[in-house]
Amino acid sequence: MTRKDWTYTFILFVIAFVSRIIPHYPNFTAIGAVAIAGGMAYRNWIPALLATVASMFVSDLLVNNLFYAEFYGSFVWFTPGAVLIYSSFILSVFIPRLLKNGNSTFKWLVSSIASTVLFFLITNFGVWYQTSLYPQTISGLLACYVAAIPFAINQLLGTLFYGALILLAFSYVDKRLVQTV
Repeated sequence: MTRKDWTYTFILFVIAFVSRIIPHYPNFTAIGAVAIAGGMAYRNWIPALLATVASMFVSDLLVNNLFYAEFYGSFVWFTPGAVLIYSSFILSVFIPRLLKNGNSTFKWLVSSIASTVLFFLITNFGVWYQTSLYPQTISGLLACYVAAIPFAINQLLGTLFYGALILLAFSYVDKRLVQTV
């Protein structure tokens, strides 16, 4: 990886980590934006996965074992459903790579929407399937999806907001690296 790649990876990690530990609306974080930005910024997908997964893992350790310690009762490496959550964001890294045509703004918007929908479908199916919160019927699945719509809206807004922040940070880094090289 180049110096620029490491700088981008660090920026993505910090933005995602901070967005998850500061008070925020449910699902209004930078994780989706980090996955998409990484998928767009790097030729190799490894740094994008590193930034996405590392920021989630480190912030999960902090959030689950400090802020929600009384909820879990003991140290937690991964919460129930973590596989689905992490998988959704890992898949989101590849979404912008599937879009062959269009400018970067178009790719960003389509990828943000697709990432949110992917996360919504996968994780809420998991909630329906793995818990007793909803009956194991089509009606129960639909009720689970309907109840999750406000969270999906927050996630899309968070992805778009933090995406703009990331694009500004990348622009700043590009200008600074050009000046220092």
